[in-house]
Amino acid sequence: MNMSNNDTISIALIGRPNVGKSTLFNRLIKQRKAIETPIAGTTRDRLYGDFIWRGRDYQIIDTAGLLYGNQNEIEAESYKSTQIAIGQADIIVFIVDYRQGVTDIDLEIAKSLRKKDNVILAINKCDSNFDQEKLLPYRRLGIGHSVLVSAISGRNSGDLLDMLEEVAARLPAQNKIFRQDDKKVINLSIIGRPNSGKSTLLNTILGEEKMIVSSEPGTTRDAQEFSFDHGGFRINLVDTAGIRRKSKIKIGSIEGYALLRSFRAIKDADTIIYMIDASEGIVSLDLSLLGEAEQSGRAIILVINKIDLWGEDTETAMARFVAKLQKELNFMPWLPVVFVSAKNSTNVAKLLNQVVKIEQESIATIEQNDLTRLLDDAKERNSQIGYITGLTFACAKPPVFKITTKKNKKPHFSHLRYLENRIRDVYVFRARPLFIDWDKRGKTG
Repeated sequence: MNMSNNDTISIALIGRPNVGKSTLFNRLIKQRKAIETPIAGTTRDRLYGDFIWRGRDYQIIDTAGLLYGNQNEIEAESYKSTQIAIGQADIIVFIVDYRQGVTDIDLEIAKSLRKKDNVILAINKCDSNFDQEKLLPYRRLGIGHSVLVSAISGRNSGDLLDMLEEVAARLPAQNKIFRQDDKKVINLSIIGRPNSGKSTLLNTILGEEKMIVSSEPGTTRDAQEFSFDHGGFRINLVDTAGIRRKSKIKIGSIEGYALLRSFRAIKDADTIIYMIDASEGIVSLDLSLLGEAEQSGRAIILVINKIDLWGEDTETAMARFVAKLQKELNFMPWLPVVFVSAKNSTNVAKLLNQVVKIEQESIATIEQNDLTRLLDDAKERNSQIGYITGLTFACAKPPVFKITTKKNKKPHFSHLRYLENRIRDVYVFRARPLFIDWDKRGKTG
């Protein structure tokens, strides 16, 4: 049954570690979203991406390498995550390594897939030898559809895509994943230090185990993207790797790539959820990262997670924490704070409502007459800023104002802070840093 162009087909890339799943994933979505290294086990969580082929929409899922036998905590959770992807997928692409031939693990994976009719075998790393006779040794895997490919060069990727289209055309109607109606979009990123509960929060929000959760810091590596609807908005949510000090991250390492993707997620966000472990509190790295997030101009919500660890005296602990925050974050008095337990879902709905409210309160424009009156009133209250001759609204997200001065006078920092407070008294810029620029071209007097 052919499906309409408005339907999305989901594809899971599976195979043992280091057969090139992430390379093929990046090749098909035409961007370097998945971290690629020769280190087996680089990918841990499911990573989602989208592409279009012959007018049909596809969602592709990169997965961790499948292992059998003894597994540590991360490997066991990665295996579980891959099994979820297999269950979600309309089509499974089973990837093997041509250079290494058929291995025992390949045979184990193939055994679990033989009863499925939606599996394609991709024999990767052929690179230069694309003789169809090379397919013969792989017939014992029992997969009907097979193709030789080179993910790194892209050769025969068109043949693979055509095979996907052939399988997709036969899928029953109930396998379709429908796209939602267009809604206003909020791009939301979750950042913070390792093990602050970012992945647990994402799983709680989405209502399923999208991300691996482990007590081992640094479990998440790729920046993961998911979408859901809340409060009349489509929210594109990105979970990022825990951010450590740059001095502790080796250039070119897996952690280094993860750090770059985390900062890209910050840049692409409308709103940032910055997570703190309630049992650890704020440290100097948090202050530094919050400062960077502020300079990026994104809206920021500070989320204090794991309040379930406080026991019955939660209210008192919250009061103490807020008093401490007021001292440590005196440079960001506008920063909203939400206390949650991602594990127990406590206040998670409140957090999402806050995200929507911040977007709804965005001010598109401010009348000049209102700003002129605001400035006149501010100068009456504080004669020291009398040299400021004009105030205009330049930008909404982030809110940027411009001032002009007389006699070539550079504005003092304290005067800009005073004027910012007067602006915030009148206009709600919840969670948003506010910038006041000195318009030197507009100087008068």
